[in-house]
Amino acid sequence: MNEVTKAEIDPRLETPIVVMSCPEDLSEFATPEQQEEMRRIYAQPGIIVVDNVMGEPILTGLREGLSDYRRKFKENFNFGRPETESFKLAYSPAVERITELTRMLFGYDLKDGGTMSYRPLITADEPLHYDTYDVECGQMALMAVLNFDIRPRVWNVGPTFREICRDSAADIEEILKKKKPGESPSVPIRSAGLKGFGPLKAGTPLHRIEFAPGAVWYANPKTISHQIVYGGGAHFQQWNIDVSDCACQACVFEELAVKVPNLRVPAPATAA
Repeated sequence: MNEVTKAEIDPRLETPIVVMSCPEDLSEFATPEQQEEMRRIYAQPGIIVVDNVMGEPILTGLREGLSDYRRKFKENFNFGRPETESFKLAYSPAVERITELTRMLFGYDLKDGGTMSYRPLITADEPLHYDTYDVECGQMALMAVLNFDIRPRVWNVGPTFREICRDSAADIEEILKKKKPGESPSVPIRSAGLKGFGPLKAGTPLHRIEFAPGAVWYANPKTISHQIVYGGGAHFQQWNIDVSDCACQACVFEELAVKVPNLRVPAPATAA
């Protein structure tokens, strides 16, 4: 049975959310006009959802690794992958299909499946945040996520990084006035929200998305604030794409004249 992603849109937010059904022939996505539009929406930044990408045989195989373990925030996402033959027969085709879908949808010349992460644990009630890992300036994180769980994966989506820098610059400057060299700005911004201060505090406008089982979606976790309300099994693939118009956090700060100390200063080298 085909399942459909549901989205509740808050009109106060600028993040576009596009939900479409997967065609039998992925090449139907591969027109220059369609690919240009998908690139534009993703970079805005927006969220693109493709329902029913994976059939039940592949989903059944991937579900062999599902766990009832409820991970704590910042705890490792996975315990490894099952070694059964049936899982392997599902995993490789899933990676190949997501990679091909991404090629067709965006038109990028992807050489492989990117950086992959199989996450079979339960994640719930995260704080609203931007991801903290590094992406080199001049590159954009293109992230694809497959929900292989039997239930929807539920996200809250808050303001984009550009929105908070534009609309809450004074708060951002206060939060980051003691930023350490090499520290991701996402960390103190998230911490301030947990303490009830800043643009990610409780009560901020939120979209709510219920990603259907079998859906694949694309969202840049460095530029879109998000919160996993509930999620079981998910598989992640990410590619870092060279871009001429960089929208990394440092570039957004500079563009909008937000004063942040140690903005491009790397962390001190660890003593030998």
